[in-house]
Formats: sequence, structure tokens, C-alpha cells
Amino acid sequence: MQSTLRRNYLILALIEGAAVMAVELLGAKMAAVYYGSSLYVWTSVLSITVGGLAAGYFLGGYLSELKDSKKIINIAFLLATILVLLMPSYANLVMKMAMVLGYHSGAVLSCFLFIFPTMVLFGTIPPNIIHVITEEPGSSGNSTGHVYTISTFGGIFMTLIIGFYAIPHFGLKTCAIAVAALLATVPFLNFLKSKILYSLAILFGLIFTSAFMLKGTGQKSNSHIRVLHKSDGLMGQMLVADDLKTEKRSLLVNNISQTFMHIPSGRSQWRYVHRMAMYASMMPTGSNVLLCGIGGGNLINEFSSLGFNIDAVDLDARMAKIASQYFMMTPRANFFEDDARHYIRTCKKEYDLIILDMSAGENQPSNVYTLECFKEIRNLLSEQGILFLHYQNALEGENALAVKSLGKTLAESGLNPQLLNTDKVQEDGTRFNWDKVGEIMLFGSKNAVDLNMEFERRDGFADPFNFARGEHTVIKDYDFSGGMIFTDDLPIMDVLHTGTLSTTRGATLKQLIPILIDQKIDLL
Repeated sequence: MQSTLRRNYLILALIEGAAVMAVELLGAKMAAVYYGSSLYVWTSVLSITVGGLAAGYFLGGYLSELKDSKKIINIAFLLATILVLLMPSYANLVMKMAMVLGYHSGAVLSCFLFIFPTMVLFGTIPPNIIHVITEEPGSSGNSTGHVYTISTFGGIFMTLIIGFYAIPHFGLKTCAIAVAALLATVPFLNFLKSKILYSLAILFGLIFTSAFMLKGTGQKSNSHIRVLHKSDGLMGQMLVADDLKTEKRSLLVNNISQTFMHIPSGRSQWRYVHRMAMYASMMPTGSNVLLCGIGGGNLINEFSSLGFNIDAVDLDARMAKIASQYFMMTPRANFFEDDARHYIRTCKKEYDLIILDMSAGENQPSNVYTLECFKEIRNLLSEQGILFLHYQNALEGENALAVKSLGKTLAESGLNPQLLNTDKVQEDGTRFNWDKVGEIMLFGSKNAVDLNMEFERRDGFADPFNFARGEHTVIKDYDFSGGMIFTDDLPIMDVLHTGTLSTTRGATLKQLIPILIDQKIDLL
């Protein structure tokens, strides 16, 4: 009898450990819709999770000496079931209200309110399981080891299932309901033994709440925004939406814009795409191109029209499908689902042009922006090969260290960095918006390349933009010497990007998300 009791309660420890990791992952992904998935947000989620569990362990140990541990376990599972089931709706409500607090304060407070209480409940469970299954005082260490080992295995298993399969295929709401259903089996089966009516009431209550949650609020019938696609996955939530008033289509990842296209023409509305294609025109037809980060595929279309052979790499497989289905991306490109650094390190092919276009989102590719990786990129370039690195930041002020460090690291790797004039210097030599976050483009090459030379672009779409040409192409007096050298041992771009992140995410909280909320578009 005692061995059966012990086995049953170790199964509860397995469920508790699985639920902890599931709620942590779901909480982080829910927070990402409003606040992104930056290092700052993940740090908040992790610290709140650990803090909640610590508080729960203390509370659970205290209660185990005062109350019936079996009842405490049942109550904790029941309350946790309710909180997890309501988590998407409650998280959405909390984050809407917290937007007025700004990026940092809003993110921490929101995560605290919808993650911490559930973690406290989970934390009360292991001490009480240990109390139930410990037969003699001398065996408490053995019981403790077994409970936390089983709980950890549950967490590992659930992390793999939720992260790699469940969230990408079913979304956040359905996953929350599934985790709540798993938790509900414990109080339901215990109530079923003696109080069948209470059990049925709980069951039907959970079914009704789940159906209500999945139904959603429903978009305005007269909304000028039409959602074409929404999914959750590796890089977070992807949303494709049309603005029917302006005939523009957007691809958002965690509500940060990745692609902005004019629907009738299929051309990008972002200047950098056409600027990069114009300067790439110096390369001959048939040049081999490696593009890291495809977004909606607008840059691939530009390069395809120039007659380039294109290999495109992106970590999230959804990107290629979305780009093809909604952004008219040409099929004349080879797509690789891979981490950019891994592809660069293992690739044996030579390229004439390599593009790093991965900085529009919040998670900076710190493993790519290092001395070692830039040397690997240099080895992939042909003798006349060139590198374009698209980035967003400021050239002066407290945020400028990131750009200076990128340039200095490129120089150290032997890639001869030059800073393209992205409308930062006027024809009369006046500096423009150097202290503001904006488009920045770095150019690198194995051998010295004169960007001031005149060349004919084979596609004239960029001509009306009047991009800098001739002697105005490069900002000659920009000094990279004040930067750091990024290495694999010191990949700190995420840290240096924090100021820019606050600016871009703050703009999203103030401008984009209120529009989506006003149009009653379900954010979670």
C-alpha cells in the first residue's frame, strides 16, 4: 500500500514539474506579444519564476506542518488549474493595463502578475508530497531527492514537447488549456472518489471556460485591418495583416514590423531594401548571394530581378512559407532552415555577396556579430566579394557604442568596414539625426572597394528615392575606434542594443498595439 501511495505522489511531482516549465514558456511567449522576447523580458520571466517557486517552497513547507498535506496538494492543483486556464485572458488584460507604465516597468509588473501566483502554488506542492511519502524522519533526504528528480524530468519532457511541437502547432491558448486539463486530473480524480457532483461541476465549468477562451472576442466588422495569418512558433507570434485604406501589407513578429509591402506593386515600402539592391548592382549578373534573415522576401525579389543566384537562411521555417504565400516571394531562391552562424560555419560555398539582415527584431544575432564569425564570413567571400550589414541604431550618443563596435570588429576581421550614407549626411555636409535611432548600413569587403564609383542599376525602381551616389555614398569621417571588439567569449550586442530596443518597443506600445486593440484584434 505504501509503495502504491509513493508511486502515485511521485506521478504528481512529475505533473507539477511539467506544468512549471510549461507555464514559464507560455508566460514568456505571452509577454513577447506586447513586450518582445528580448534578454530583458526573458530575465524578468526567469527571475519571477524562480522567485515564485522559492516563495511556494517556503509556504508549502510551513503549511505541511499545520495542515493535511493531501488536502493542500489537491487545493494547490485545483487553484493552479484555474489560474493556468485563465492565463491567456488574464495576461492579455494585465498587459493592456500596464502599457501606460512603459516598456521596462510594464514588462516586469505584467509578468509578475500573471506568472508569480501560479508559481507560488506549484512551489507548495513538492514539500507536501515529500511530507506525505516520508515514512521515517531518517528517509526525508531520499524522498526529497526522488521528488525533485522526478519533477525535473517532468520539466525537461514538457519543455521539449511545448517548445518544439505544441506551441508552433496549436498556439498559446490551446496549450494553456491542455496544461490546465493535465493539472485538473489530480483534484478531479480525488473529488470523484467521494463527491461526484462536485467533480462534474468542476469538469463542466472547465469545459465551458475553455470553449469561451478559444472563441475569442471577434474583430470589428467594419475594421480597415484584415488579419491574414497569425501563428506562434520559434521566434514568437507572427502576424500578417492588410491595411485596406492604404493597400499596405505588414509582417509583424511579436508586433515588431519585419516587412512592409505595397500590395498592388509587391514592392517593399522600406527604403533600405531598395538602397541595398541599388548598391548591390555593382555585382554582375549571376553573382552568388547569401542572405541571412529573409523577412517577407522583398529583398530576395529585388536580388532575383538583378539576376543573382540566392541562398537564403532563416531560423524559423514559417518565414519562407509566409513570404511565399503573402508577400509574393519568388521561388527562385534556395531556402535553408538554419541558424545563420551554423550555416556560415559549415558552408563550403563561395559567395560574391553576403547580406546580414537580422536586426529588425529585438533579439540581435550576437553569435553572428563576433570577430570569429566575421572571419568565417570573410573566408566565404570571393576575392571581390562584399558584405552588407543592415542595422538600426544611432550614430552618436549613448547608443552609438553598438555601431562603433560592429565597425571595429569588422575591421579587426579584415573586412574593411565603411559606413554607407543612409541619408545621415546632406549634400552640404550637414549631419542629420545622428543621435536618433534609424537605418544604418555597414559595408565590408575582402579587398578595398570604391563605393564612390558610378554604376548603372539594372532595375530603376530605386531611382526616385535619390539615394546617395558618388562622393556622398560613404560617411568618410565616422570613427569606429571608440568601439569594442565583439568575440565569441564576449557576444554582448543584446546588451548594447537595449537603448534601441526601448525606443522601438516603446513605439509599438504607444502606436501599433493601441490600433490593434481598438480594432478588437486578438493579440493572444
